[in-house]
Amino acid sequence: MKEPVDHVQRPSLPWRAQGGMTECGMNAASVKTLTREEFFARLKDYGAQRTALLTCMTCSDTARRHGTWEDDPRRALDREIQWESAWRRTDRGEVLRDELLAIAALIEAHRDEFDEHLNSTMQRRAWIQQKADHARAKQSQKPDTRGRGL
Repeated sequence: MKEPVDHVQRPSLPWRAQGGMTECGMNAASVKTLTREEFFARLKDYGAQRTALLTCMTCSDTARRHGTWEDDPRRALDREIQWESAWRRTDRGEVLRDELLAIAALIEAHRDEFDEHLNSTMQRRAWIQQKADHARAKQSQKPDTRGRGL
């Protein structure tokens, strides 16, 4: 008899509770799950073939294909949009829609904090870029000493 395989927890958006669903769409509370970190460690330690014996293939493929909020918030949000509204389905609810409307209302109520946060993020990004440009310019001004030795 075949043993049940482990499933991989689907990453949640930061404002949601963790661990609600697996990568294959099952309720994470009803099956044995691994975190994404545990799955990728298993994949590294055991290799793809052995991992396939122990892990749901749909979860495995999906975890490798999709990133997390920390990787790129735009792609994580796009994934949730596709999940909730794909193929004109109505059985997946309207949770994300309601969350986005709540986020818009919170931004409107706290516009000054939102704008301040955006401005500081843009300034930080500009500073990091300026620092990188300065380091590249400094590196290109160094004389080439390769191959000129004894």
